[in-house]
Amino acid sequence: MTKMSRHVAVAACVLLTAACAKGPDLDGVEVGQDVAVTRADGGVVQGTVTGRNDKDVEVTAGRTTRSIPKRDIVDVRMVDEATPVVLPAVAKFREYTVPEGTRLSLRLASAIDSATANAGDQVKATLADAVSIGGAEVWPAGSALTGTVTAVEGSAKVKGLASINLRFTELSAAGRDDQYDIDGTYSETAKTTKTEDAAKIGIGAGAGAIIGGIVGGKGGAGKGAVIGGGAGTAVVLGTTGDEVRHAAGATLTAMLRSDVDVQVPID
Repeated sequence: MTKMSRHVAVAACVLLTAACAKGPDLDGVEVGQDVAVTRADGGVVQGTVTGRNDKDVEVTAGRTTRSIPKRDIVDVRMVDEATPVVLPAVAKFREYTVPEGTRLSLRLASAIDSATANAGDQVKATLADAVSIGGAEVWPAGSALTGTVTAVEGSAKVKGLASINLRFTELSAAGRDDQYDIDGTYSETAKTTKTEDAAKIGIGAGAGAIIGGIVGGKGGAGKGAVIGGGAGTAVVLGTTGDEVRHAAGATLTAMLRSDVDVQVPID
């Protein structure tokens, strides 16, 4: 092979390698194709091409569609389920969106009690289960959450029910340095005690009837029933209902009220 031929072969090889590294031209990718798009900042968006124009391309993953400026795209790779995609060296992190409505299984790190809590009290918890998007774990189990009590009502008399509302606003991903502003809420109202209250009043009336009959004959039985019923009612009216109480370590389920964009580093 001549010297010139060798130079040509090397140049061709370099061009071919560069083309392979860059992947297919986005304008040549059909709508409906699964792709991994890498931006200049190292972010990777993986999903299905659902639209494009002269300036932007739309990539949809789950319920989220991202519009990516073409000028920011440095690499596009076809995605095939049978073959893992090999990302370029510039790729630093994958981008996901945890959608509104996602349920967060939490384990309380601090106890909550409607009888003693006040609005503004801090509440801490961790994720009991990881949150995954499209099979990828974006928030590992053990991720820490911080929130506050936003509203609380202690148990009132017979007509009232205790309740507590929590709002979680910060999440720190376990094993990583990234933190996120979130809007996750939890609310709970104590169960009604009307059935138990009725039973207490009934027991009081029955007991009063028996005692009245023994003491005062037939007339006494009637009076005893009234007295007994009054005593049962008095007990119920003087007893508060159940509180909302959960010890540290208890699990509950909060819900995201807005989308959260997450960046997961590429190992």
